[in-house]
Amino acid sequence: MVKTAGWIFVLLAAGSLTMSFAEASANERNGIHIRVLIDNIQYEGKDAYSLVVSTSNSSSRDIQVTIVEEGFFIQTDSGWTQLTVRQKEQGDRAFLLPALKKNERAAQLSIPVTIPQLFRTYEGDLSLMYRYTYTMRTAEGTGAALQRADEVYCWIKPGTSDWILREGM
Repeated sequence: MVKTAGWIFVLLAAGSLTMSFAEASANERNGIHIRVLIDNIQYEGKDAYSLVVSTSNSSSRDIQVTIVEEGFFIQTDSGWTQLTVRQKEQGDRAFLLPALKKNERAAQLSIPVTIPQLFRTYEGDLSLMYRYTYTMRTAEGTGAALQRADEVYCWIKPGTSDWILREGM
């Protein structure tokens, strides 16, 4: 079951970068419009989850995307703890994202509920973060390469496939 939360909330994890309004404007001028989301989370049993991360291109130009860095994190009382990706869909860290299309990549993680000081919401959900840094340029190679670092957040009900995407973070 997927729900979307529309709250505006600013959360910057220590040491992370977020795209500024100036960078966003530069991306729009260069015709680069991508959106990264967690599209699906499926509980597989024994603390294992399968996730689908999508990158969509809403512009009229093909975009060459290179994944510089990415990781999944779970919130604890003392901050964010990186999770180990058990299995990731094999593929190149660079891909062509055609105009008005979407690229989906799968990953499997283990989210052990025995992590010390694991933070839970009032409802008992866990906070999951996907942090990434992508470099992008138009497929024609025109213009400078642009780098985007951002995060995607969701809440997961442990031991189920129920989750909520936290948009507007």
